[in-house]
Amino acid sequence: MTRRLPSLLFAALLAIAATGLAPAPSSAASGAKTDSTNTARFVNVGPYMINFLQDEKPVGGRLALTIEAKDLAARTALTQNSQLVDAMVLPLAIELYSAGRPSQQSIRTFKLKLIDALNRQFGDVVTDVYIRSLM
Repeated sequence: MTRRLPSLLFAALLAIAATGLAPAPSSAASGAKTDSTNTARFVNVGPYMINFLQDEKPVGGRLALTIEAKDLAARTALTQNSQLVDAMVLPLAIELYSAGRPSQQSIRTFKLKLIDALNRQFGDVVTDVYIRSLM
């Protein structure tokens, strides 16, 4: 009995190792995209705190954005140049809040201007800009 125990233990370990080393089914082979590839295209920027005086009245707001890049390389370019992205977003954000609370039309204009500025700077890498929070 004691002689069989090590051989059974060895067989059990071998079975566990064999199932652990078996290749997982590839999602690329099935043609389905995984969540990690879908979320890999998004870059969160902000929040930006906007505070200034206009006509002796304080104007303030908070803006957080998510930028959708075309692919992983575009996302990497945006992430590595985050200070440049911030330098492009802030003037447009101040312009957004310059007339008080942003309207739907001014938000659309802001998004289009930001997409245009980012695409000019980085070479057509941005597909859309989403506003995560606007206060």
